[in-house]
This record gives sequence, structure tokens and C-alpha cells, in this order.
Amino acid sequence: MLILIINVLSVLLSLLLIVLYFIYIIYKLFINMDPENAKFLRTNRKPGTLDVHPTLNAIVLNYELEVEILGDDDSVLYGEKQSLKKIIELPMLNTRTDCNALAREVLGHCDLIHPSRLVEVEQTIYYLKKRKRPQNGPDENSGKNTPVVNGDVININFLNEYIELLYEDLPDKIKASQYILQLAKVSENLESLARNETVLSALARVLREDWKRSIALSTNLIFTFFCFSSHTCFHPVVLHYKIGSLCMDIIEFEMRRFEEWKCDIEDVKRPYPTSVSMTEIHKSRIPEAVRPKSGNFSDVTIKTSMEGSIYDDLTNSTDSIDEKKQLSSEERQKRYRTLIRKQEQLLRVAFYLLLNMAEDPIVEEKMTKRNIVVLLEKALDRENTDLQALAVTFLKKLSIMQTNKDEMAERNVLERLPKLLESNNADLVHLTLKLMFNLSFDEDLRAKMLKNGCLPKFVSLLRDDRHQDIVIKLLYHLSYDEDIIVHFAYTDCVSLITDMLLLSIADQVDQVMVALCINLAIHPTNAQQMADNSRLQSLMTRAFRFEDELLMKMIHNISEHDITRSSFIEFVGDLAKAVTESRKENFVLECLGVLSNLCLPDLDWCEIFKHFNMIPKLKGALTSNNSEADLLLRVIVLFGTAAYDESCARLLCNANVVEACIDLLKAYQEDDEMVLQIIYLFYVMLYHNDTTDFIINKTEAPAYLVDLLLDNNKAVRKLCNTCLNVIMERNAEWGERIRIERFRTHNNQWLEMVDSHQLQREEEEEDTALPPYLNIEYLSTATVPPLSETLDDPEESNENAIENGYLEMPEDSVLKEYEMECLDLSI
Repeated sequence: MLILIINVLSVLLSLLLIVLYFIYIIYKLFINMDPENAKFLRTNRKPGTLDVHPTLNAIVLNYELEVEILGDDDSVLYGEKQSLKKIIELPMLNTRTDCNALAREVLGHCDLIHPSRLVEVEQTIYYLKKRKRPQNGPDENSGKNTPVVNGDVININFLNEYIELLYEDLPDKIKASQYILQLAKVSENLESLARNETVLSALARVLREDWKRSIALSTNLIFTFFCFSSHTCFHPVVLHYKIGSLCMDIIEFEMRRFEEWKCDIEDVKRPYPTSVSMTEIHKSRIPEAVRPKSGNFSDVTIKTSMEGSIYDDLTNSTDSIDEKKQLSSEERQKRYRTLIRKQEQLLRVAFYLLLNMAEDPIVEEKMTKRNIVVLLEKALDRENTDLQALAVTFLKKLSIMQTNKDEMAERNVLERLPKLLESNNADLVHLTLKLMFNLSFDEDLRAKMLKNGCLPKFVSLLRDDRHQDIVIKLLYHLSYDEDIIVHFAYTDCVSLITDMLLLSIADQVDQVMVALCINLAIHPTNAQQMADNSRLQSLMTRAFRFEDELLMKMIHNISEHDITRSSFIEFVGDLAKAVTESRKENFVLECLGVLSNLCLPDLDWCEIFKHFNMIPKLKGALTSNNSEADLLLRVIVLFGTAAYDESCARLLCNANVVEACIDLLKAYQEDDEMVLQIIYLFYVMLYHNDTTDFIINKTEAPAYLVDLLLDNNKAVRKLCNTCLNVIMERNAEWGERIRIERFRTHNNQWLEMVDSHQLQREEEEEDTALPPYLNIEYLSTATVPPLSETLDDPEESNENAIENGYLEMPEDSVLKEYEMECLDLSI
């Protein structure tokens, strides 16, 4: 134990000495080198030995970099040396390379190597040229990213050999494409490959000429370009060789070939000819015939020039179900499944490449013009989950554009999505929900979702935490339409959403969830489900605790229905207290809205107003110049509800609320809703004896009601007529005046014509005779005969007038006879 302690102390002491030494060096450095004395910086590079790179075809030059800071007298204030390495890559080195010429080229590009070392550089290149290629496995120094295919180590130094294989037969082309693909999968190699125009041109040429001959070859080549498309900086490489357009040709071809395979395996008639129609080929893809030197076209020459072109029949492809020998039914099925699996891998890579390239809006627009939506829609019918997920992802990206969304609606893409929601793959289900969310912004597509039975599936997915957020947004979009809201009542959605709302532990619940509940509460059945099982009490408790305006808005909508209003009696006190004490204006607005809906005979509004001293605050809101129009409207609606209580109506009259409302009538005469609610308040007060006399004799309300007979709003005119009928019944003086004003209103155009007519009295007429036309001045001073002289049953006529209003009076009404009498006087 003692020895161990001694060893530890010795180690610590040595570390302390090292630290002290570094501190001393730094101190000396700062003492000797004053920044003000430093005038010059001198660097010197001293070349060292030449080595070869262990894995790459490259020369490694070791050199030393010396940096010195000089003073005024060229004295060295500070100096530092560092050993560095420079790697000189030789990508074109092969067995036929001229070592001397390459060595001279290296010396011309690298100034660190003196021309006198030409022989040394040539010998190093010769060693690299003769160095044996590893066969059995990766070298220990080759690194972790060195790929291996069929036991062969893939090395970028042998890229030229791989390119040569692309000019051989089909098996060699497939082998070379595999090797280059493995190199492209290593991201560190992409920059080097992108600079190599030879390999890219060769790959693009082989893909363009031989993509029909082998699915494996097409997959490898497209996969190679897909590696470039995964990085935005390499997108110009893919665009330069037009790989995207070629991929769309390949996808369309493979889709057609799949239909052919399917028809062959099912022994049904093909829906289209096996050869590609000339009208379906883009002009840029039609090869020109090669004219022979003799100038003559023979059948053999034409056949030779067309070999491998797009005119080849589909069955000429090397990938087909039936080979030269006849296969049994079981073998054909097995080969069919193998081909489908290979084809789906090709389609995945091709679609993925197009998806990466669609980052550019211009490229995406070109794809849409080439009917990419149609190809993706066909991919949804395949059984491969990964391919379906990729197609849904691509459609989701395209769906944000209006034209693409309309095309998806035309192609009935939405009808293929419900089956994807039943998949066991959670990622595919989630992507499908996101696509449907993008489509749900369209009203017609929302109706299609309901028609296709998507609503129950959405509700079933609501319990899954992985899909909960997107499903709630989808349901919120569906709740836009009143026709769809009705169907929510036949699912568990309403009760489930309400319970999720109540179980939330956050102070502020999810706004989308609350917005969904606000929309659902419009329907009475949904509102009843929200209030059942003590949910309403929990909602009120949470709303008052956090003063949540959105939650109170939901409660406001619940209180709109007759079947739920009685449940709010126990919360009237809490709502009235919140109105007088809460500082949140929006929360107060919703509380006022809930109280306004409680038109219940059991409520003593007078006692409520007095107990919570609500009149001063509510009247203050009406008389304040800073009050918002929404607050004023809610207060007036509340007064209209409370005025059904006669004692409360008297309380409002004593508090001069009517005068405040008349002032608002003047200020908001252009606001139809405000005017209508104020008139309704007058209408409710006119049904109580005490308040009727107050309104008629002590306010200007009747005069304003008469003026509003000419209002453009039909509802305002109708309600004014009803109020004036009540006033006519209660006050004879106002009754006569109202009849005259109604006559003027009804015959306004005729009276204007009479006033504008120039009356010329004849000399033989007596001064006491009546003028041929009655002007307005005469009507204002004329004595109107009482109703008893014009009607046999005045009480019955008054009742009809009060009930129907002036605009809907029967043909034998008082006003019609009064108009006829006036017209008779002018004859």
C-alpha cells in the first residue's frame, strides 16, 4: 500500500514539474516578445522525404514549415517549427502510364519539390504503378470505409479499370456499376467523383442506352446518381446529365411492364399493345437513323441502327417471366415475385432521386408537367411498404401546390389512402395522415373523406400518441363544415376529445384541440356529450382556474342550446363574479356570452345584478369611449336577456341604461347587429307595464324607432314595427303620430312627387276649397279620425297589427283603409 502511495505521489510531482515548465516558457515568451516590437513575419518551407500513400494512388511529401517573427533589426523575436505532409493524388495512374511524363507534370504543379528530384519522383510513381492490388480483403491501413464486393476490395485508385468495364458486355457493366456504386456510397468520394467527367459521362451513357436491358444495371446506376442527389451541392451534376428526365422514362416503362407481367401471370388480355406507341414517346427520346456511307438504306441497315433503341418491344428486355425454356406455373409465380421485388427496389431509388431533386421549385414544376402525380398514384397500389411510404411522402410535398392538389383530386388519390391507414407500419400511417391533412384544406376533399369512411378511422387513431397531433388537426379541418359536424355525434370523438382536454396537465391546453371542441359544440348532441358525466363542472373549474378564454368560448357554445342551459344555473354566481373581477377582457367577453344565453325563468336577474354590483361596471362599459364594440354588444345582449325579469327591467330603467343605449344607437347607427340588439332590448322592456310608460314618456326611444322604419335591414324594420305596435296600443297620442309616419314611410315616393308638383290655383276656385293634392304640410296638421270610426272591431284590428307588424299586415288592415281615405280626399 505504501509503495502505491509513493508511486502516485511521484506521478503527481512529475506532472507538477511539467506544468511549471510550461508556465516558465510562456512567461519568457511574453517577456521577450513585445507586440510593439514585432515588425515582420518570415516563413520557410524545407522539403523532406517522399513516401507513397498506403491506400491511394498518391505521393506523400513530408516538409517542415518554419514561422519566425522579426523585429526592427531582423532579430528573431519568436519562432516555431511544424512538420506537415502534402498528399499529391494521381487519379489517372494505371498500368500504361508513362512514369517520366507524369513525374514532370507533378514537378510542374508542385513547387515544394525541386526539379533535381525528378528521378526520385519517377521511381515513386513507378512503385505505385507496380504495387499489387489487394485481393483477399481490406488492408489494415485502408480505413473503416473501404467497401468490399464479392471479396474484392473497392478502391478509388482503380476507378479507371471500373470505367473500362462499362464498355464490355452486360455482366461486366453490372459488375462495374456495383463497384462504382460502392465508391459513391462513401460521401468522402463524391467530390472526387464529381470532378471526374469521364466516369460521370460513362455512367450516364450506359444508363441512357441500356436501362431496358437489366433492372439490376438500372438500379445500380440510378443509385449512384442518387448518392449525388442526397447533397444539394451536387444537384448540378444530376441536372447536367438529365438523369431526372431519364428516371421518369424508366419509372413509366417499369409501371407498364408491371401491368404486362400481371396480365401474363393472370392469363388475361393486355389492356394495351406491348410495343410503345410512337405518340407516347417524347421527341427528344426518338433516335435519328444513321445514314450509311453508301447512301442506301437496306432492311439490314435499318434493323442494325434501331437495335437497343426505344422502338424495341417490351418483351425484348432481359427481365421477363418466361425465359427460353417453358416454366411451370409455380416457377413462373416465383420468378414473378422476384422480378417485382427487384423492380420495386428500382422504383424506390428512382422516386427518391426525383424527390431530392424536387427541392428546386423549377425542377418540381417540370416533373408535374411530366405527370409525376400519375406515376406516384400508381405506386400507391403496390404492396411494398417502403415504396408506398416514399410515394406518400412525395405526394405530400407536391400537395402544397394548388395545381397538384387539383390533379390529385382528379386522379382520386384520396380513395387509395384509407387502406394505407390500416397498415401495420406506423411510419406509413403517419405519412398518410400528413398527406390527408394537406388535402383537407379543400372543402370537396373533406366531403370525400367523410364519404370514404375516414372519420371513424381518424377517431380510432386518436388514442395512439404517435398520431394524436396530426389526427386532431385533421379533425379540426373536418369540423369546418356543419354537414360533417353532425357525424361526429355518432362516434366516440366528442367524449374522447373532451376527456383529453380535461386530463391535460399543462396550464394552457392544446389550442387546436380546444378549437376542435369549440366547433363541435355548435351541434346540440355534441354539446350534450361534452356536458354529461360531470364534464361541464370540470370544464368550468379549469376555465376559472386559468381564466382560459378559449375554454370559456367552448363553454359559451355549449350554453347556446336549450338542452344544456339548465346545467349552467349553478355557475351563474361564478360567471357574474368573473365579469366584475377578471382583468382579462376576452375572458370577460365569453363569460358575458354564457350569461346572455341563460334565458331561464328560474333566474332572479335583479338579485344577481345587485348582489355582484354588476350595473356600475356594465353601464360604465356602455358610456366609456374606450370600450370595444364586441364588449358593448355582449353587454346589450345580456341586458336583453335580463330584462325579461320585470324587476330587473325596472332596475335598468332607474340606472339610465336606456339613455346610454340610445346614445349608442346614434354612434353605431351603421352597425346593423348593434342596432338590432338595442331595439330588442326596447322590445323586451315594452312588455312590462312600468317600463313601457318609462320608455314612451321619459325617453326618445319611440322617435328613434320611427326613424328606423326606413332602415335598409329587413330584420331591423320588422322589429321596429313590432315595438311601434306595442307603443300604439299603450299610448293614443303616439299611436296617431305613428300612423302618420307609417303612411309617410309607405307612400314616400308619392309624397315627394306631390311636394315637387307646382300647384296653380284657378281664379274661379274659392279660397276655402281643398287643393287638388295633399302636401306634407297638410298631413302634419290634419286631424286623423279615430279607429272607432273606420273599423267595426278596433280591438281585433289592433291585435293583428301588433302581432304581424306593418310590413305583414293583412289586406283589411287599418293602414290600408287609412291610405284609401287619404287618396279619396285628393280626388
